[in-house]
Amino acid sequence: MGDKLDAFLNYVNHHVLHHWGTLDALTHRDWLVALGHDVLAIFHFDATMLVLVSLLSCALAWFGRRWIGRVPQRLGVALEQYLRFIRDDIVYPNFGGAAYGRRFVPFFCSIFLFILLCNLLGLIPLFTCATGNVSVTAGFATIFLGMSIFATLRQGGGRALIHALLPGGLPGPMRPIMFAMEVVSLLARTFALAMRLFANMLGGHVVLYAMASLTAILGVFALPSLAVAVALYLFEVFVACLQAYVFTTLSAIFIGMMVHPQH
Repeated sequence: MGDKLDAFLNYVNHHVLHHWGTLDALTHRDWLVALGHDVLAIFHFDATMLVLVSLLSCALAWFGRRWIGRVPQRLGVALEQYLRFIRDDIVYPNFGGAAYGRRFVPFFCSIFLFILLCNLLGLIPLFTCATGNVSVTAGFATIFLGMSIFATLRQGGGRALIHALLPGGLPGPMRPIMFAMEVVSLLARTFALAMRLFANMLGGHVVLYAMASLTAILGVFALPSLAVAVALYLFEVFVACLQAYVFTTLSAIFIGMMVHPQH
């Protein structure tokens, strides 16, 4: 019992603190041997999860193209509705309609699907949750920052970027202060996107493992906590979808604010 409990606690510690893909996690392999899953260790690398999600996304795109024609069928119908949802409810309202927003639809469709798959796969015990690693969410946020600057420059060059970071009509002495505040605001949005996704996914897993650990410690006497864990697991499925939506929507809003600061 003690060995199993120690193995379980090490397993929880791995998922909460030591994601493989960070340097300190490379020395934490004993829990895999204790659980008999050393062969499956590759799925506990965040890098492996990112590659797996990339392959799944490409597979969905390939099968979707096969089933999308004049009359979409099967997966093609679902992907068509998904594209319309991202386009009509997230992209177009924040980019002034189809004239400029159309070119951003593939980007937001890709980032929503990628984050969603990372979140959902992280709920399967075999896999690790890549979005529970702040390095991964910081990577997503950095992509957002790069897209914000690129889209603004593409819209109107350097003058558009300056206009996005420096509102017009300000007195001369106020301009350096407002410019600095806008730059800090842009960086704060980037930081907020990274931490929001990371903290929500990490927090949900911590609660789930806390409930499950009671079962490992107390056995049959912890059945009520197991029922709570099942309910929380179903709630985490909802949170996984919600956080993908929130990240994508906030990214669209923030990039739209840069591209069209007058709105």
